[in-house]
Amino acid sequence: MDLSMNPFSSGTRLRDMIRAIRASKTAAEERAVVRRECAAIRAAISENDQDYRHRNMAKLMFIHMLGYPTHFGQMECLKLIAAAGFPEKRIGYLGLTLLLDERQEVLMLVTNSLKQS
Repeated sequence: MDLSMNPFSSGTRLRDMIRAIRASKTAAEERAVVRRECAAIRAAISENDQDYRHRNMAKLMFIHMLGYPTHFGQMECLKLIAAAGFPEKRIGYLGLTLLLDERQEVLMLVTNSLKQS
C-alpha cells in the first residue's frame, strides 16, 4: 500500500477501508473511520469523480451494511446504471437494491432507467 496516499481518499480500496474499520478498537474509532470515509466519498461525488464511482459505491454498500446512513449515494447508483459498461451497471443495480426502499422519491427515476436499459 502506498503510504503517501491519503488512506481516506476516494482512491482507497474497499479492502483497505474494511481493514481500517476492523482495526478500530472502540465504536468511537469505527464511527470516526466511517465518518472520514463518507466525507471522502461525498467529496468525490461533488467533484463528479467518475474513475472511482464504482469503488465508492462498493464502500457505501459496506457502510450501509454496518448500519450507517448512506442515503447520499442513491443518485450515484442511478449514474452507474446509466453508464455504458456492464460492471458499472452491475454495481449500480446492486447498490439500488440495498440503498433504496419503497418510500424514496428517486424510485420514479429508477423505473425510467430500467426502461431505458
